[in-house]
Amino acid sequence: MDAIAVLLAAGTMLLASAALLGFVQERYRDRPQRFAEWRVVHAGGTAGAVQLLALAAIWERLAGPGAASIALACTLATVAWAFFLGPLARALGRPRLARGLNVAGAVLAVPGYLALPFALF
Repeated sequence: MDAIAVLLAAGTMLLASAALLGFVQERYRDRPQRFAEWRVVHAGGTAGAVQLLALAAIWERLAGPGAASIALACTLATVAWAFFLGPLARALGRPRLARGLNVAGAVLAVPGYLALPFALF
């Protein structure tokens, strides 16, 4: 599997998941705190998916083929999913799991996003 396929698959599945959870968000319109929690899940998942799909569109110009390119794509996809699953865990009443997922996402995000500009070279 190449890097573009990783980004496309992860982005498409994330977009579908976030879109479906928008319906859950609507169930809590009368409870502002719960609505806000689900809004973060829906909006964050959508934003992460759009980022992955946009990266897939320009990946050939951004990074060439190879193991480093696939590793970077997998890292960015994992970060997007972690930042979706963290708020989802919080909305489902699992704050410790949410904290762990957000910390894991942050730990991967730092090297992943710092490496992204170097993919141009």
